[in-house]
Amino acid sequence: MVKNWKKASLAAVLLSGLVLGACGNGSDSGNESGDVTITYGIWDKIQQPGMEAIAEAFEAENPDIDVKVEVTPWDQYWTKLEAGAKGESMPDVFWMHSNEIAKYAEGGVLMDLSETYANSEVTSLDNFPKELVELYSADDALYGIPKDYDTIALWYNKTLFDAAGVAYPDETWTWDTMLAAAQKLNDPDNGVYGILAPLNRQEGYHNFIFQNGGYVLSDDKTESGFRLDETIEAVQWYADLSVKYGVSPTQSQFAENTNLSFFQSGRGAMGFFGSWMTGEMANNEYTAANADVAPLPKGKQAATIFNGLANSVAASTENKEAALKFVEFLGTEEAMRLQGENGAAIPAYKGTEETFVNAYSQFNMQVYVDQMENAYIKPYSKETARWEDVENTALMPVFDGTATVKEVAPDIVAGVEEVLANEK
Repeated sequence: MVKNWKKASLAAVLLSGLVLGACGNGSDSGNESGDVTITYGIWDKIQQPGMEAIAEAFEAENPDIDVKVEVTPWDQYWTKLEAGAKGESMPDVFWMHSNEIAKYAEGGVLMDLSETYANSEVTSLDNFPKELVELYSADDALYGIPKDYDTIALWYNKTLFDAAGVAYPDETWTWDTMLAAAQKLNDPDNGVYGILAPLNRQEGYHNFIFQNGGYVLSDDKTESGFRLDETIEAVQWYADLSVKYGVSPTQSQFAENTNLSFFQSGRGAMGFFGSWMTGEMANNEYTAANADVAPLPKGKQAATIFNGLANSVAASTENKEAALKFVEFLGTEEAMRLQGENGAAIPAYKGTEETFVNAYSQFNMQVYVDQMENAYIKPYSKETARWEDVENTALMPVFDGTATVKEVAPDIVAGVEEVLANEK
């Protein structure tokens, strides 16, 4: 049964009327043929071939279990998953995100995977970054097995750089180097901008906060980093790429065209993109031919945000044995290599990262892996989405050029810390 599910979530469920396909297409004990079908819920079609390759490998080792990969776009995924939680009709196994794990773990809808992995003879939690294991754990229970990790890098348009006679970015670049290059590459009269800097946290200004020696949330998750001058300075510098220097499109322009569409149409010489966007770059004819990737520029120090997805199991599954066997397989070296070889994502299993690097040999993908040396886990708490919304809303006038970060910082501090205080 679903326990302690938040009232707001229940309201959303009742209003949505959306229900995923039932978990049990047959139970482990009740299917006379001995065959079981389990569902695997994901949200990314680019990763679908990789997930299906893993499912096929699992089925080959477990011929009595069929795995059906179900893709629901991100915009509908969480609404459907929440509805499925209310109706106990979630996928048997499904992707989990750092922004959502606390709600689902507290809601009693995820199975504790601790025993499965403690007793596993084919994999171990020691194979994954400890920060990701901790991220998907709560109250001594493990609610998700790390699937992948991602970092942020600087993509650049080689053709535009060559035409302007600007040297390609490398590990020596600083904020000032990047700004100087962006100014040389900037040609707004012809619709080309030196850099793309939208109001974006994970792929944008959060990285600059850490590079400047600031933080987003205190370690004990009680205070907002916008109390710090280092945080305020970093976000202002990032916003100024548009409002002061004019080397980035305005926020109204980003409202009409995403940073990806700017970059993939040759209207942005540089942009910040997570490793999960590599498939988009490779599948686009223009960026496949004209783009490459470099490390993020340094501030006071090198830094990147890193995050990662996990695989979770529905507590209400009617196919517990099959689902646990599959989620255990998802954490093996074999499955992780298949994920990387198919270009789905950087595998979370240590030592298998090169499979993803090799899958996109046309780009300098090693950058994403190397940046883990200077990586900070994506800021999170029990109610991440709530304080992120506070931060985003308060910063809108800054990115419109009608306020400064220093002016809105008190509102961010008050709003974020109220959310954090109510989490306890």
